[in-house]
Amino acid sequence: MPLEPLTTEELQSFRESDQPTTAPYSPAQISARAIGGTEKSKDPFSESQKKAAGFAVRMESAIEEMEALENSGFDPVNFKDSILVEYAPFIPDIAENYLKSPKYQVYQRAVNDFLTAQLRKESGAQINDSEFDLTSRTYLPLPGDSLEVLNSKRKARRSALAAMKGDAGKAYERTRDIVSESSAGADPSKDQALQILIERAKKNPQLAQELRRRGLIP
Repeated sequence: MPLEPLTTEELQSFRESDQPTTAPYSPAQISARAIGGTEKSKDPFSESQKKAAGFAVRMESAIEEMEALENSGFDPVNFKDSILVEYAPFIPDIAENYLKSPKYQVYQRAVNDFLTAQLRKESGAQINDSEFDLTSRTYLPLPGDSLEVLNSKRKARRSALAAMKGDAGKAYERTRDIVSESSAGADPSKDQALQILIERAKKNPQLAQELRRRGLIP
């Protein structure tokens, strides 16, 4: 919490007051006082909301990546990547990644991020193979899917994201902004702290005056 030195009058008043002799204050304790309005506030979001917010941000990023590839003309169930390489019994698993196209690798990474975020909200840390397989069939393109089914799965992914955002509430917006600022190379902790102080200063003239004195607000 930010501190500022006590004034001479405040120090004199403090020393002349009747302080308990059983719990003396050290010079360090009486030489400074907290700036009004900078007290630490309680986190308004529950652990459940914050976890859901993290999952929602991951799902949203994955969906945007998947849709960007799909909109560019990439077919996630193309013959070479999804059938010849993915399901061919004569290709060892360790060699599959070398044979997949770069776009397919990016798409699969986004797929795994989406599925993991969705399943961890529902199942916790442990995700078994049957859950992963069922969720894949529900949300992701598979060889043989018609255009109608592909569009339906795309909508289902968006619906799952909307539900996760609903569970997170406003915690989603805070988490999204932190991730966005972090990706842009900003220091979210400093920026957030200053923004909180600026918001409080709107209702706290003393804090507003102090922030102006320090050149933090006009």
